[in-house]
Amino acid sequence: MLAVGPAPRSAEISRHQVAALLQHLYRWTAAAAAVSPPVAGQLAPPLTVAVQFYEAGQYEAALSQLSAIASMVNQARAAYPALPPM
Repeated sequence: MLAVGPAPRSAEISRHQVAALLQHLYRWTAAAAAVSPPVAGQLAPPLTVAVQFYEAGQYEAALSQLSAIASMVNQARAAYPALPPM
């Protein structure tokens, strides 16, 4: 018998949320590269790790990594106001 309950639905929502955040940060990094290639270069390795977590199904780890990247983006935007908004 297949168990149906909140856990699978919760995991599915997390997967979609993490995917959306990954896409958003990837697009932001691509746009930021036009303004400040070094900033984008610093974000590429941690963004790659987030993708690896996502592909491994480790959505909470990916979300944690994306949170750290968002903090890096906020710091970069404070230092380089020409960077695009998040």
